[in-house]
Amino acid sequence: MTKPIAWTIAGSDSGGGAGVQADLKVMNLLGVHACSVITALTAQNTVGTGLLEWVAPDMLKAQLDALQSDLPPVAVKLGMLGTVETIEIVTRFLTGTHVPFTVCDPVLISSSGTFLLEAKAWPLVTEKLFPVIDLITPNLPEAEHLLGMEIATPSDIETAANIALSLGVNEVLIKGGHGSHDVELSSDYWSDGTDRAWLSSPRIETRSSHGTGCVLSSAIAAARALGCQPLDSIVLAKTYLNQGLRQAPDLGNGYGPLAFNPWEKAEEDLPMISKTAEDPGVRAEFPVFGN
Repeated sequence: MTKPIAWTIAGSDSGGGAGVQADLKVMNLLGVHACSVITALTAQNTVGTGLLEWVAPDMLKAQLDALQSDLPPVAVKLGMLGTVETIEIVTRFLTGTHVPFTVCDPVLISSSGTFLLEAKAWPLVTEKLFPVIDLITPNLPEAEHLLGMEIATPSDIETAANIALSLGVNEVLIKGGHGSHDVELSSDYWSDGTDRAWLSSPRIETRSSHGTGCVLSSAIAAARALGCQPLDSIVLAKTYLNQGLRQAPDLGNGYGPLAFNPWEKAEEDLPMISKTAEDPGVRAEFPVFGN
């Protein structure tokens, strides 16, 4: 029996709620073999991030080469890249290697307020990464920083997605969890330039919300590795994220981790899906696996 292989290229979270640690758990729980390329080490817990050290360029390259020579991926998730040199190394790797699917969670600032991408590297995300990845998954503040615009309404979100697509990325998912236009729903917008969808779920009030972006993007990578179609992979990931928030343990003194459990396929976790933000939509169906 073989499993599809997915990689996470991201930073290490010593608290286990985000970064490589979260990605590996999610990918394995969803049924793929997960490998990691570590870009940074953090001294981190639920309260905040202390010391952060970037992995040396030679070590970063060595990890990429070691995995590619023996365990090539069908899907890659990019997380905390942090520096100009890291982005350039990863971009060169993706340009010279056939990876069927790459999703980038553009980690700019941690939930505790620590900057995780140096300012001079921000333009490289749109200039160099966008053309070599398939899907970008910014939250609202990240989309504003990357695209240089204010996003205040659903119409702004759709405009931002179109701008991102014009910069070379194939798909965009703008996460609305940080938005204020709807305090009762968490609404995300996905588009590939031809198809589009709003995916909305009731907000789950919990302080155990550390690593939501990592969980969502690594679940998308796992779903694509398993053969899910683009929108189906977003539905699966949103459903798994909702389950993790709903079942989250109460750990630590700050923003704790989600629950990392096998996917239960509970209907209550399925998002509502619609073509417009104003339309309440219909309950999404469980994704179909396989090509």
